[in-house]
Amino acid sequence: MNLTEIIAARRDELTESDRRLVEVLLANRTAGSFLPSHKVAEQAGVHASTAGRLARKLGFASYREMRGALQDTVVADLDASVRVQRRLDRVRGDSLLGSVVEGEIRALGNLVNQITDAEIVAAAGMIRQAGRILVVGEGHASSLADMFVRRLVRSGYRAAVVAHADWQAADQLLGLAAGDVVVSMIFRHESPGAARLVSCAREIGAATLLITDRRTGVPVCDRQLVAARGEQGEFHSLTVPMAICNTLILELSRTDQGRSLKTLAKVETLQRLFRGKPG
Repeated sequence: MNLTEIIAARRDELTESDRRLVEVLLANRTAGSFLPSHKVAEQAGVHASTAGRLARKLGFASYREMRGALQDTVVADLDASVRVQRRLDRVRGDSLLGSVVEGEIRALGNLVNQITDAEIVAAAGMIRQAGRILVVGEGHASSLADMFVRRLVRSGYRAAVVAHADWQAADQLLGLAAGDVVVSMIFRHESPGAARLVSCAREIGAATLLITDRRTGVPVCDRQLVAARGEQGEFHSLTVPMAICNTLILELSRTDQGRSLKTLAKVETLQRLFRGKPG
């Protein structure tokens, strides 16, 4: 059952405070699915702890998990032409560039409510300790996977892209071992191929990290960084997951005892050589 069905099934168990919270969440599901617990409680006029109690009453481990379920109730897989038309309709008479920038800023602003610094530190620690890193990205995620791997390599890490999560991935998986990490990037649609790669990695004993905008239909990984890439049903970009990747790279630079910085200095020296400006 989705969240609205769960609420309907348990409505008789809800207190007046619970019902006020539900009204705030469902009044605008897109906006509600991004509200932190203290904000939704404030709008409902109830104590902040009520949001957590409501989530547990409905069978969720936390308010954050319930909020993810709410995101899943919003139609996310609308046809691309519909999503673009919605954006154009909203912009009529205004600046198209301004609208896009505003949407990106809003999505990035919501990022800090969805992923904690502790989660970034833990994910970076997993990467820092890896012997080898495979980054899986299909479709829209492939360009981001390429960028992330390039930055990992330039920071002194053994990283490679798995651009096709099918039989062509076999060559990359040959050398995978316990102590390695598989990073999967799954956006908008499910990726059966990425799920198979994660399953294979777990059997081998490699660690797994998932970067995604989905709450359901994703493989179980050791760590997950989950953040929406914009309002549901609208045009989404890679700005949010790119910010996550950039933060991971910076966290590595801060904590790997000079490994990243030394390698970056070597890269600069080599680039000057190829530009005909040695030294």
